[in-house]
Amino acid sequence: MKITEIEVIPVWMEPSDLYHRMFGSNKAVGTSVHAREAWFANIEYKQNVFIKIFTDEGIIGWGEATAHPVTSETQESIVSTIKLFAKQIIGMNPFHIGAVHEKLDDLFLHGNAGARSAIDIACYDIMGKASGQPIYNLLGGGFQTEFGLMGTTPRETPEKMAEQVAALSEKGYTCFEPKMTGHLESLDADGDRLEAILKVAPKEALIMADPNQTWGTAKDSIELLLRRFQGVQNLAVEQPVMYHDLKGLAEITRAVPQKIIADEAITSVNTMIEIAAHHMADMISIKLGKCGGFYKAMQIIRMAEAASMPVRIDWTQGSRLLDTATGHMHAAVRLVACDPGMDYHLRLKDEPVADGGAQFDGGNCKMPDGPGLGLTVDEDVVKRMSERG
Repeated sequence: MKITEIEVIPVWMEPSDLYHRMFGSNKAVGTSVHAREAWFANIEYKQNVFIKIFTDEGIIGWGEATAHPVTSETQESIVSTIKLFAKQIIGMNPFHIGAVHEKLDDLFLHGNAGARSAIDIACYDIMGKASGQPIYNLLGGGFQTEFGLMGTTPRETPEKMAEQVAALSEKGYTCFEPKMTGHLESLDADGDRLEAILKVAPKEALIMADPNQTWGTAKDSIELLLRRFQGVQNLAVEQPVMYHDLKGLAEITRAVPQKIIADEAITSVNTMIEIAAHHMADMISIKLGKCGGFYKAMQIIRMAEAASMPVRIDWTQGSRLLDTATGHMHAAVRLVACDPGMDYHLRLKDEPVADGGAQFDGGNCKMPDGPGLGLTVDEDVVKRMSERG
């Protein structure tokens, strides 16, 4: 089997009201709802890129990349990069996924994770279709194919955030990621938010505070957690310090009883080696688009599992196609930290999946057992989204 063509399709997806609430559109002047709201707030369309990889055996694979500040990619840069990557891998066998990634690494040693991920997802979709297997079986097997969901809440007042968590809990969501303000407001303001949420959340539900690196120094984080949450067992904190401050992350991990989650700190397979070897965090958070696709994401996941560090899977900001891809990765995790975040598509009005894909019922998800991604793309919807630009 050989790759014969790669079609690159930039798309403009319409955000829903839920999206605008999440990312701070029309927020009050002087307030902050999301750490990267300058990128996300008040947009007319969410800009992503779909790709189709064609093969000489007639099998077509689909992938999707998201324009996102974490990977420093815009829609335009993703389109340009995939076109450059295409020149390197046309004629290759998509089953030789390691060799495909080697070609991509030879062209750009670092960066372009979203563009790499779109190609990787499409290759795995082809491999699954050719072998008659869902992608999760190609990643090590489906340890779980039906599971709950993590609910993400925007920064708001303690009362409003507690109301959101209570409502999501009623729908069946099993764990929660409330966004924090950090030093954009104050750490004690975040403490007030967390106390309000903890009062209404089920005791077994893990609450993962997400300051998006805004809690300042390791000492700042340690002081807050020891002063206000000493005996709280179902609280975790995701990436309180800057991504490059691995020593600070390790210092917090050793000092507090709560679980500390490495997220932005995992910039590559190499940084995961260091984090795992020195146990610089209690858990890790993985996003498919940030890792460059399944191939490298699974290397990171298996390293974490070998170091007895549970794994949480979070959404990459895309359609139900990309959320389904995220679900395949979660299904293949052996040491699960909590249920995954994969409901981003609910924040978009467009539905490019015509049939199949991950199925959602409140706070529950069931993965497809069909080959590849296990879905059919509605190409008319994709065409309509591509014509908005």
